[in-house]
Amino acid sequence: MQFTTVLALLVAAVGINAAPTEMSKRVETIPLAFFSGPGCNSGPGVTTIYIPTDGSCFGTSPIFSGNTDSCLIDDTILKSLPAGCSIKLYQDNLCQSSVVIPVPVTGRCGTFGPGKPIFGARTVGTCS
Repeated sequence: MQFTTVLALLVAAVGINAAPTEMSKRVETIPLAFFSGPGCNSGPGVTTIYIPTDGSCFGTSPIFSGNTDSCLIDDTILKSLPAGCSIKLYQDNLCQSSVVIPVPVTGRCGTFGPGKPIFGARTVGTCS
């Protein structure tokens, strides 16, 4: 009886402490670099914001008040994101504008055009 109890405790302890050999990293935010011009090549970025991967809207104002016409996901970040993850850009802080720009995670610059700032962003798909 004692042998059975000890064996059961040993099996339970090993099961609790055992971990999968490979654990996937959880991405909680995606850094999105903003630029003052419409082409993501107008000098250094204005700022970087961190979009939550849970699909909630991230309003960019009042983080910055300058001209923020374009944005880009850095190439090093692209490699760590899961397939099927993308970002949508909005012209309002509530992510409800009718004009939406999808930014697939391919390193493409996202912009509404000159003089049309990006005010909101959210992740779409499986990003975490």
